[in-house]
Amino acid sequence: MPKRDLHRFHVHTPLPFRQRQGRKLVIRLVRDSKDSILEEREFLPVGRADDARPVHPSALVPTRKRPRNQFWNWSLLWLTVLSLLGGTLASGLLLLTKLPPPTNCQRISPLSPDSERLYCAQLAAESGKLEPLVTAIRLVQHWPREHPLYSEAQRLTQEWSKMILEIAQKQINQGDSSGAVKTLEQIPITSPLYPEAQAQIATWRQEWQQAEKIISQFKDALIIQNWSQASKLITALSQLNNKYWNNLRVDLLMKQLGAEKQAWQQLEEARDLAKSNQLDQLEKAIALAAKIAPNSYVKAQAQTELSKWSRTLLNISATRFDQQNFVGMVEVAQRIPINTALYQEAQDWIRLGRAAQTAKPDNLLSLVDALTAVRQISPKSPVHPKASNKATLWESQLQDTSQLLLAQLAASFEQRTTINYAIAQASLIAPTRPQRQQAQNLIAQWRKEIQEIQDRNTLSTAQNLAQSGTIDQLKAAVALASQIQLGQPLRLNAQNAIAKWTGQIQAIEDQPILELAEALAQRRDLIAAISTAAQIRPGRTLYPEAQKVISQWVAQVQTAQDYPILEAAAALAAQGRFDAAIATAAQIPPQRALYSQAQAAIALWKSQSIGVSGQN
Repeated sequence: MPKRDLHRFHVHTPLPFRQRQGRKLVIRLVRDSKDSILEEREFLPVGRADDARPVHPSALVPTRKRPRNQFWNWSLLWLTVLSLLGGTLASGLLLLTKLPPPTNCQRISPLSPDSERLYCAQLAAESGKLEPLVTAIRLVQHWPREHPLYSEAQRLTQEWSKMILEIAQKQINQGDSSGAVKTLEQIPITSPLYPEAQAQIATWRQEWQQAEKIISQFKDALIIQNWSQASKLITALSQLNNKYWNNLRVDLLMKQLGAEKQAWQQLEEARDLAKSNQLDQLEKAIALAAKIAPNSYVKAQAQTELSKWSRTLLNISATRFDQQNFVGMVEVAQRIPINTALYQEAQDWIRLGRAAQTAKPDNLLSLVDALTAVRQISPKSPVHPKASNKATLWESQLQDTSQLLLAQLAASFEQRTTINYAIAQASLIAPTRPQRQQAQNLIAQWRKEIQEIQDRNTLSTAQNLAQSGTIDQLKAAVALASQIQLGQPLRLNAQNAIAKWTGQIQAIEDQPILELAEALAQRRDLIAAISTAAQIRPGRTLYPEAQKVISQWVAQVQTAQDYPILEAAAALAAQGRFDAAIATAAQIPPQRALYSQAQAAIALWKSQSIGVSGQN
């Protein structure tokens, strides 16, 4: 037994061993005292030599007369002897009544007495743990039959071996076959229970091999969905004489069989849903198959189906991407669950779709965000080719947009020089680039701005000329403004200015004619006034005013001409000659100044004529 194991034992030395040592010491002291008494018998009276009783000093009879000081010497001698004898007896009694010191098992060593080592081993084995039991058996397994403690060692070995058997049985009940066998192998061949331990090992190994064979066949039956065969194998396992197999594992296998059946049913339901190949049904099928327990044998088939159905969804997503339906493609790709093989590819499609939604050709930040997103897609991803094409497009858009923003910044100063620079920058964008159309639109806009600047300067100069109000200056302003051609930005403004200035010229030219006509009208020469005002032609500025005064003068002439006719008709009506009055008033033709008045009188006279006829 190793010294380190013996040090663990701590026990008291057996009491009989210590008492035997005390008795030997007392006997030795008494024997020495008797020998000293017998040496003094030569001074005693003749008597029995074997009298062992103690003789009092007063009974001593000297054979011859001795001196008085010799008497005191003998008395002192006997007192000394008696004192030594009393001290010896007291010491012996003290040793017999005092308990021996306890054995320190922490200091036990191979040189310690076997009785102490055995007692320490027995004390340690009382814990019931495997290691102290094995150590205790190893201590005594090599003791020969002649050893004084052999019988006790055999009894204890059998007791300890039985405890080891119990430990192994607990291990086998917990399913630790190899641990149980290793535990029983600790029982040595010298143990009385060695044959029983070996027989138990053989039984366990046989049962374990049989059980493992059944378990293997059970797994094979689950893989091919042979539920009836799996149930039979569970029954066979329950018939084994092993608590671990026929209780614990049978329950687990029953649960596993139930879980496999449920998983298979879920997969069949998912397959039925996916047959329609419709988007909503595929999503439900994927969600149902994804819920199948990951530790089931059906999970492998479910993963195959999930990959197939997920691929169908991703194909739909790719089609929508090609159709520029980025919102729809993201919606489809998001239906791929996380526990499928195509989940990462689906995430790449989502990343690409959202980047495409974000990217705006004329927005630098959106293009940067889109490029950042697609660059996270791995080159090994199936989405990478499409992502790379989009990235190339967005990079060119980013470059063109940056160049156009620089051009727009220059054009914002609204100077001919800066606008020409902006046009030059925008013209650098090649026809094949995506921003070419926008560049052409900006160039056209900036050219209009340059033309507008030129037209504004021209129109401003013409307005300065027209401010003097003379005919020559007005005509010069009209000629200058006429240089702004049709289609130029300020063409309408120029035409309005030209019309204004032309009207001023015409007014200046026709005003003397109108003034002359008014002067003739004031002299009652209306015919001459009308003839003079009629010289102002249509389209001239003063033509409306001339027509207005001409209308007034014509009305006055017509009134003067037709008034006598209306008066004559009124005189006839006053005489009751209504028909004559009506005929006379009808001589005033339409468009004459008094035509309306004549027609009103005619209507009145007709009603009066009818009344007179009714009375008759």
